[in-house]
Amino acid sequence: MSEMSQWIGIGQVFKPFAWKANFDMDFSSECMYCDSNESLKGYTVENEEGSAARVAICPACRKINARY
Repeated sequence: MSEMSQWIGIGQVFKPFAWKANFDMDFSSECMYCDSNESLKGYTVENEEGSAARVAICPACRKINARY
């Protein structure tokens, strides 16, 4: 997982079209980048080399709020 975390950063816009992304879980936290009242969504993402990570994204602004 450490290889993936080097190229996926907090604050980066989530790109499900560029990564294999599968829904993982819902969070009770709200976005730290926008004023949306929507809860963060967790996704497991994998790059073309097979490195995987889990990220929490805001469904409104699409920014990555955390890696978990």
